[in-house]
Amino acid sequence: MKTTASKAMIAVLALGVTLGGCATRESVENAQNSANAADRRAMNAQGRADDAYGVGQEALGVGHDAKSAALIAEQKADQANADMSAVKQRVAALEWKVKPNKKARHHKARSAPARTNS
Repeated sequence: MKTTASKAMIAVLALGVTLGGCATRESVENAQNSANAADRRAMNAQGRADDAYGVGQEALGVGHDAKSAALIAEQKADQANADMSAVKQRVAALEWKVKPNKKARHHKARSAPARTNS
């Protein structure tokens, strides 16, 4: 970028000399100062572009880390749901073992005839 700006300024200066005759020392110095200022602005812009690129790369890294963390959290949630289902099944099995025919017993108790003391 630096050489491009310098070459452009030299070409402009050469064109001016060709079309206008001989350039004065002052006009050559002004042209060189302008070229130097353009180089500084170009270098500054390049530095800012490099900084922006670095920030963008850092943001991509953070986004990748966040995505990885989200995937891990999702896997843990899926495992927790699977564990919960297994626990519910185990609790249901244990409840059935403790009271295997709850409805049948309850039904028998209701259908038994009442005793009377005569």
